[in-house]
Amino acid sequence: MSTTGYFDNPWALKIDLMLRGVRVVDPLAKAWACGTTGIDMLLPEETLVNIPCREEFTEHSPYELRRRGECHYITDGTEEAAAEILPVPEFYSRKTTTGVPFGDIAVVHGSYTVITPSPKCDFFDTDSACRYCTIIPDGTGEPKRDFTVEEVLEAVGAVLKEGLSKIIYLSVGFTDGDDGGIEFLEPYIRAIKKHHSCLVAVEALPPKKNRWIDRTYALGADSILYNMGIYDPELFEVICPGRAELVGRQRYLDALKYAVGIFPNGTVASHLIVGLEPPGSTRIGIDCLTKMGVVPILPIYRPRPGRALRIEPLTTEIIIPVFKHLYTTVKKSGVNFKWVRDISMVTTPAEASMLMEGAAGELTPLKNFYSSRFGLKAAWGLSTIRRKLRVKNTEA
Repeated sequence: MSTTGYFDNPWALKIDLMLRGVRVVDPLAKAWACGTTGIDMLLPEETLVNIPCREEFTEHSPYELRRRGECHYITDGTEEAAAEILPVPEFYSRKTTTGVPFGDIAVVHGSYTVITPSPKCDFFDTDSACRYCTIIPDGTGEPKRDFTVEEVLEAVGAVLKEGLSKIIYLSVGFTDGDDGGIEFLEPYIRAIKKHHSCLVAVEALPPKKNRWIDRTYALGADSILYNMGIYDPELFEVICPGRAELVGRQRYLDALKYAVGIFPNGTVASHLIVGLEPPGSTRIGIDCLTKMGVVPILPIYRPRPGRALRIEPLTTEIIIPVFKHLYTTVKKSGVNFKWVRDISMVTTPAEASMLMEGAAGELTPLKNFYSSRFGLKAAWGLSTIRRKLRVKNTEA
């Protein structure tokens, strides 16, 4: 399979690497890439990417990760691009006062640090589980406990002290309740906002009542994600049977539309997984979400053995037009897409702009601003002021 042309554009190369993975030749890098979420790397022009390297499909990748002296590079045998392996965060090697490794609680993916306070989901080991879910129960049958608020606070403190991320991303699995998991996350959100000056994004299930969306914002969440995953109605029911039955596809759309009226412009988002439905369906989903004021985020599906869900053929030539469509559609809509960026696991509208001729330079000043300490404090301060005014008006 050809890789011609992708080495000239690091964002196109990122898409191809996320789709096809990399074979790790360097022994030291191979030892580093021992996790299940791929290897975080920095390509030219500060392009952040998490590259699959352990999955079965990566064995046939045309890309190899090699080392020359102290530097790494990615090559297809003909062309090559510099690739810096991001160091393992120092806090991963430390533990909470209760003895829990920080790395079990918080995982860094660029500007976001993901924390899932509870390892549970009511769909695990049932016929209702999402077919693409990458979380595999350990098979011991032993129930895993939730991380305490204090443990999560310690982890957040370690992340912020090391200066690794600007946004804490809290997620929760499915629980059969009216609140979509927000009642469980409430003490964590409150504690983080009380003790740390940072932005908090929340990924939850759409609640059955809109009042929980208002509450999520009032608690301190700066961004909310209700991830549909799949836009096509029939495929949604087949691949996400539990969510289709107990939440409903239409409830996702209704909740996202309502949240847009509560949260600031550009802070309501939803994932559409590239590869689980035809590219044309993903484009329709982008149009629908953007029209509501929602920011579509496009992860690329990573198949696992026994889960051959990917729509074939799926090549970078086919899906790059989808990412270009993402940028042009969001740009025309007036939705602020500049907050959701710098995430190694996915491709955002901000990065998709780099595939467009003449658009690549427009994000640089803003990116530099929000990468600075002053910019982060400004964003946090504006978010806090806006919330106080919004909640006050809602109560009135």
